[in-house]
Amino acid sequence: MTRKPPEPSPLDRELAYYRRECNDLGARLLRLQEEQSQAFREARRSRTVAKLIREAHRLSDACNLPEEIGQPMLEVVVDNALCDRAALLERIGGDGSARFRVTDVIGMSGETWQDQVVLPAAPSFFFTTSRTLLEPPAYELTAILRTPYVLWAFDPLSGVALILGNHSEGNVTRPFEPRDQELVEGALSVYLDVRARKAAEVELRAAKAAAEESGATRARFLATLSHELRTPLNSIIGFSEIMAPGSAIPTTEEQRGTYIAQINESGRMLLDLIDNILDYASLENAAPSLRREWVASESLLKAALGEAGSLALRQGVTLDAAEFGCGSELFVDRLRFRQVLGNLLGNAVKFTPANGRVRLGFVVQPDGGAQVSVADTGIGIEATDIARVLQPFQQASSGHRRRFPGTGLGLPIAKNLVEAHGARFVLESTLGQGTTVTVHLPPDAVRPPQGALAARRAPAAKPVSGA
Repeated sequence: MTRKPPEPSPLDRELAYYRRECNDLGARLLRLQEEQSQAFREARRSRTVAKLIREAHRLSDACNLPEEIGQPMLEVVVDNALCDRAALLERIGGDGSARFRVTDVIGMSGETWQDQVVLPAAPSFFFTTSRTLLEPPAYELTAILRTPYVLWAFDPLSGVALILGNHSEGNVTRPFEPRDQELVEGALSVYLDVRARKAAEVELRAAKAAAEESGATRARFLATLSHELRTPLNSIIGFSEIMAPGSAIPTTEEQRGTYIAQINESGRMLLDLIDNILDYASLENAAPSLRREWVASESLLKAALGEAGSLALRQGVTLDAAEFGCGSELFVDRLRFRQVLGNLLGNAVKFTPANGRVRLGFVVQPDGGAQVSVADTGIGIEATDIARVLQPFQQASSGHRRRFPGTGLGLPIAKNLVEAHGARFVLESTLGQGTTVTVHLPPDAVRPPQGALAARRAPAAKPVSGA
């Protein structure tokens, strides 16, 4: 016979009632807390994206280059998304590559991080929680910021990824869940938009600067051309009018010969002017087509020296030279390299006053290369003007820009041709003391004399035993 359980006392029934009420109240509080948590997270997502959109213009204005936007962008994300760490990554390699490099990071002060990371796959969206199994790519993603909880977004088109990280997970403030996709992808989209806008702005500024420089070059060209054309044309027109039939000015046979010589010289000046302009235009539009061959340095340098001799005589300038390589050969385009030497020697003579000196030098370097130099004792160039004289249609300074005739193309043409040969062009000058231009030829463009080459290749003599 079973015993009937004792009837609960009124106190027990009352305790059971309050226990059920407390449990219901706790469940309602948990549901309310969860609803508040969801509302907070939704507000946080919307607030963060909205803040980023508002900050986009400020970030674009505050940063000069697209590469500078990442760090301040991460600061805004971390401050508003309540994260511990964040990083921006960029894919390395072609399409489909899963290798990334970290471009910007925040929250890792005093710690080192991986510059590059390789993922088994690059998901477009990923997150980890305390209930997430640590499987690929969770291992690699959590290792980037060294936090167990990460939120990841990746844009395959641009190859850029954003990752946020937390050390701990809270019920209200710091959870990651599927609905956080809107947050991280929105932040990434704003970053990509601001970066693209800044890149377009930089390109526009560069194009504007190039257009302004082109306009300034065109203005200098017109001013130089008009000035350089006027003098020889005036000479040609004036002397031809004097010699024309029916001229009121009587001329002797000797005078007509002098006038014809002046017209001829002015015509040659015009031809040289046009040749320089066409030559520079061809060098600017495309790399010069060089026909390189081995040329004896002595014959090349002596020919250039001879061409400059007549101009030096007229100017009253002494033109001399050092040894010309002692049989060395240069692998150059004969005509183009003579043009370089002619331009350098002509410039040196033109800017050297009477009784000055211009010297052409050639030195073989220990590394097998060679230096060809043109040094003068002319008026020199201020240090601030050196870069300017290497620009087309420029001379050293306004004080003597038009004292000396010429288009200002000699040095730019010489520099372009030297660099086309794979050599270096160096200009050094001191105002009032002179200028030296040095062409540094690489070892593969210099061949020593055949005798020295044979001696270099010959094996060393062996000592005779017993000697």
